[in-house]
Amino acid sequence: MKSIRLDPRTLIILLSTASVVAFLPKGLGVEIALVSACALLQVACGYPTMAIKWSVGFVVLVVLLNAVLPVLPITVSTVFTISLTYARKIYLCLMVGALAIRSTTVHRFTTALQSWHIPQTFLIPLSITIRYFPMLKSEAGHIRDAMKLKEIPPSQRIECFTVPLIMSATMTADELSAAAVTRGIENPIASTSTERLRMHIDDWLCLAGAVVLCVVAIALA
Repeated sequence: MKSIRLDPRTLIILLSTASVVAFLPKGLGVEIALVSACALLQVACGYPTMAIKWSVGFVVLVVLLNAVLPVLPITVSTVFTISLTYARKIYLCLMVGALAIRSTTVHRFTTALQSWHIPQTFLIPLSITIRYFPMLKSEAGHIRDAMKLKEIPPSQRIECFTVPLIMSATMTADELSAAAVTRGIENPIASTSTERLRMHIDDWLCLAGAVVLCVVAIALA
């Protein structure tokens, strides 16, 4: 089956809709329907493994909150109940956000915001910030790999990991700041893009389905 490729603007609207629905009071049946819809969307976009992982994660989350934590001592359950309840609240947002990150490049994302006439002084720092965290994650992986090659005592591992990571984060921030200037953040003229975005029938169907689910969730709240 051919996977669909959603327009970044569709994903932004879906994420906004998920943010609204996430904090509405809703029963378990409505939650399951919403999570299932997001999982089906992930499958349709060509990410069945992602859909399985998020679906299993939701089941585990519900089991922990409804079956495991109630039988634990009150001091233990109180610590985890708040964090897990909040994670359950924003689960839809996390699912849509994960899909947006996997299926959309930074270039397409910024082009979508540019089509909505978002100021350039906001777009360039945003695109630089989005690129910052993957670079920092990659650097953290390199530091861990380097630590495995040496016999570092457990008492020194935190220091040996944190200090290089902080220095790398500072250097990365300087490099990305220079990249922002190079890309013309100080240029008042609007930049052009080679990316051409267009809404297709798949986008309109997804938006229509999101509206229907949002209306149903509000009606059943």
